[in-house]
Amino acid sequence: MQPATLYFHGLPGSAAELAGIGPGTAAQAGHLHVVARHGAAGEGYFARLAGRIVAQFPDEPLHLVGFSLGAHAALRVAPYLGERVTQIDLVSPAAPLQLGDFLDGMAGAPVFRAAQAGRLPFAALTFVQAQVARIAPERMAAALMAEAKGEDRAFAADPLFIAALAQSLRTSLLEQRAAYSAEILAYVSDWAPVLAEVRQPVAIWQGSEDDWTPPAMAQALAAALPSRPEVTLIAGLSHFSMLGHYLETQTLA
Repeated sequence: MQPATLYFHGLPGSAAELAGIGPGTAAQAGHLHVVARHGAAGEGYFARLAGRIVAQFPDEPLHLVGFSLGAHAALRVAPYLGERVTQIDLVSPAAPLQLGDFLDGMAGAPVFRAAQAGRLPFAALTFVQAQVARIAPERMAAALMAEAKGEDRAFAADPLFIAALAQSLRTSLLEQRAAYSAEILAYVSDWAPVLAEVRQPVAIWQGSEDDWTPPAMAQALAAALPSRPEVTLIAGLSHFSMLGHYLETQTLA
């Protein structure tokens, strides 16, 4: 039976990030099933997410693809799905912060530091971000890409990509804020022990110029996973350009 390929988008993120990479790439990725992530923080968040996946895909083998912070979600649900998962592909993956001194090299550091400070500081930041996303999402998207590195500079100048990123900001910060908050708070907690439970085959793709999830993070993640996956490091690519390269070059079921 052909596997169902499940796509875990980044945060902030949505299905729009696939369209933002470009029409050709989006068409090639059209068969990916974007995992709906919703619900509030609390015990069992990832178990419930896995349960919804099983309900939607009760019989097929599963191929998980996690981009950026979507890699965190993919790795957290994988142990619940067990042998149903035949492959996990991680693109520009966000690894546990406890695996190394990464924060200073991450563009999203202010968000993660606010989450580490506690629920109230993080809620206050998220509220402010939501108001900006409501009023001026395109301007917010452009600001996030203002210091883009490597091949991501082309995306920063692309109105199609900026519009897609703006849609992702609205989705995460307005429509799905509870799930966004739940996953960010879970991400900054110490989830490194979960990696020992990920027994499925894993492959990692990483851009050398990534300043959202730096290459050292991908290497540390590979070393911590039981399968010790090889990291495919592509020179000149950054965060979103690595996603584009992956979608263009990999044959996905």
